[in-house]
Amino acid sequence: MDYLTRARELVEAIARLKELVIPSVTVSRGPQRVPEVNELRREIKDLGVSQLSYFEEGLDCIQYAQASRAAIVLGWTGFIDLLQKKLAVDGFVALNGILKSGFRGVYNKVKKLSSTNDLAKHFDDALLLQAAKQLGILKSHAYKQLDAMRDERNNCAHVAEYAVTPRIALGYYARLITYLPLVLC
Repeated sequence: MDYLTRARELVEAIARLKELVIPSVTVSRGPQRVPEVNELRREIKDLGVSQLSYFEEGLDCIQYAQASRAAIVLGWTGFIDLLQKKLAVDGFVALNGILKSGFRGVYNKVKKLSSTNDLAKHFDDALLLQAAKQLGILKSHAYKQLDAMRDERNNCAHVAEYAVTPRIALGYYARLITYLPLVLC
């Protein structure tokens, strides 16, 4: 068999493969591509979440932009924003009460938190979850699940080869919604 014949066979095989693969990954970019998004939007609003911007933008990333990784990052950011507000609702009295015993490194730096800027500066997401657990906002199971979701968010933001489909992002939001009542003020 000569090289030309082998090259033609290879091109034909690639063409056949393209016909099988391409239709399965072709994505419509129309606004009704992912109808479940509207249901998730409604669930978040029904919970009484007043700060919807992160969640709305994240769901738009799923619905319109094919940006599932960005959707997860935005959803997590919305959750953390609510958790920070929950920790601040008493003027940081409870959190400052456990700062010395539970967060020695932070205590050595600031002694006392007085603003959400202090909180954001000295508590990363992992520490925020730990604080919420120590304060009884999160029980052990919720803490473990949310910590896993934090890890998934980090993969979406920092690991280039981490593949996320719209369905995975929808599932992330569905899980996140189950924990939103714990952080609402």
